Amino acid sequence: MMVRSWLRPSSSRLYWLTLALVVKGLFFCWYLTQTYKHDIDGFWGQSNGDMMTYIQPVEELLLHHGFKTDDRMPGYSGVYLAFRLLFSPAVACNIIIVLQLLMAVVSVYALGLVARDLFQSERAFYWAYFIYLFSPFASVFDSYFLTESFAASVSIFFLYAWIRFEQNPDRRLPLLVAGAWLTWSVFLKPAHLPLLAIPMAVWTIRWLRGRLVLRQLARYSFTFLLPFLIVDGAWMIRNYRQYGEVIPLLKNPWYANAFWPTNYFDMMAFCQTYGEDFAFWFPNTDLRWLMGWGNNRYLPPLRWYVDEQLGPPPNYVYTDKFNRDSMIQIRELYFELGNNPNIDSLRKQMLESQVRAKLGRYTRSVREDNPLVYYVWSPVRYLFTFLHGTWGYSFLDDMIPAHWPRLLLRLYHYALVLIPGLVGLVLLLRRGWRKNDILLFLPMAVGYCVFVYAFALRHAETRYLVPFYPFLVLSAVSVFTAIRSRRPTQQPSLYDLSFRHSADL
Repeated sequence: MMVRSWLRPSSSRLYWLTLALVVKGLFFCWYLTQTYKHDIDGFWGQSNGDMMTYIQPVEELLLHHGFKTDDRMPGYSGVYLAFRLLFSPAVACNIIIVLQLLMAVVSVYALGLVARDLFQSERAFYWAYFIYLFSPFASVFDSYFLTESFAASVSIFFLYAWIRFEQNPDRRLPLLVAGAWLTWSVFLKPAHLPLLAIPMAVWTIRWLRGRLVLRQLARYSFTFLLPFLIVDGAWMIRNYRQYGEVIPLLKNPWYANAFWPTNYFDMMAFCQTYGEDFAFWFPNTDLRWLMGWGNNRYLPPLRWYVDEQLGPPPNYVYTDKFNRDSMIQIRELYFELGNNPNIDSLRKQMLESQVRAKLGRYTRSVREDNPLVYYVWSPVRYLFTFLHGTWGYSFLDDMIPAHWPRLLLRLYHYALVLIPGLVGLVLLLRRGWRKNDILLFLPMAVGYCVFVYAFALRHAETRYLVPFYPFLVLSAVSVFTAIRSRRPTQQPSLYDLSFRHSADL
C-alpha cells in the first residue's frame, strides 16, 4: 500500500491527532447542542441518574463529612475532586468532559498504532483509525458525565503500553504503565477486575510452552499488578476504617433500595428470567408496562424517537403458576401503589408485600418450570440486545428524530465492527493459540465482557460494551487486513520480534 510519507502513522502524529480532534470535536460540539438533561446549572454535557452519585461524595468530602460512598469506586470521583478543588461544580464537570474528548482523540491514534503493531501492517493502522474515528458508539459518551469515555480510552492506552513492553521485555516501565492504566479501569468500573488476569494468563501459556522461565513469569506478573496492589491496598484500608470490614472493591454493587421505585428489584429479578430489560427509562421494556406506564410516556425531559408498543410478557414465559391475567393483576396493584396520592402507609405496605410475593413466585416458577426460557432463551436475548445496541444511547435514538440516520449508524456497526469483529474473534483465538499469543487477549477480553454482562449479571445495557469496543474494532481489522492481503504471510509472535523503532506516542 503506497502512502505519502507525510501520511504514514509514525511520521505524521500531528496530522492524525489533528484530524481526530476535528472529527470528534465536531461531533462533540453538535452533541452538546442536543443534550437535554443537566443536573447542574452551567454544565454543558449530558447527564443522567448516575451523575450525582459521582459528585455527591466529593461534595461531602469538601464539607469535611468524609468520602461517603458505598456503591461507587473513586476512579471517576477522584478526577472530579482534582478539578473541584480549583473550580465550581459546573466548571469542574465541563473540564472533565473536555478532558474525555482529548483523551478520546489521542486514543484513536493510539488504537491505530496498536493495530499496526499487532498485525504488522500499516494498512491495519488506517482501518482501525478510521473505523473507530467515525463510529459514534464510543464518541457519544465523551460528553456524558459517565465513566464510559475514560474507560474506552484507558482500554486502548493499556493495550498500547503492553505492546510496548512486549516489543522490548527488558524495559519494565511500559509494563508498569500498562498495569496503572488497567488499575484505573478497575477503579472506574469494578467489573473490569478480572481483566488483570488475562495478561498473566497469556504469560502463563507462554511459560507452559517453554518460552518463559518461571522467574520471568513472576517478575512480569508482579510488575504488572504492582499499581493495583498499591492503589487497592489504600482503598481497602479506607474501607476497613469506614466499615470495619475487608472490602477490596465495593460495599454494595447496587444503589440502595431508596434510590429505586418500589419493588424494583422484585420486578428486575422477574424480567431477568426471560431476558427482558429492567431499565424503565428505556423504551419498549416490559418493566414499563408492568409499572403501569403508557406508550411514549417518558419521565421528562427524557425522550426517545422510537415507536413504543408496550405490553405484557410474551406467552412463552408463562407457566401453570401464572398467566397473562396474573401479570395484569400485578400491573393494577403496582399502578395503585405508584399513582394513588391518597394511599395510606398501611395499604402501601400491604400492596408492596403482595407485589413482592407474587413476583417472587412467578420468578421461581419460570426458573424451575420453564428452564429452557431461563437458561437458554434469556441469555440469548441478552446477548443479542447487548451487541445490537437496543438498550443504549450509542445510536442516537434519543437525539435524532429521523429513522434513517439511526439505521445507517446501526448498519455501520454491523458491517464494519460487529459481524467482522465476531468472525475475527474466532480467527484470533486460533491464530493467537498457534502463533501470536498476545492476540489471545482480544477474544478473552470480549468473551469476558459478554459472559459477565449478558450471562452472569444479566444486565446487558449496551454502554457496558463501550470499554471493550476498541477490542472488537481490532478484531474486525484483523479480518479486513487478511482479506486485503494479496499473499499469505507468516506472522511471528510479538514476543519473538525484536522491534527497534521508537515509541510513536
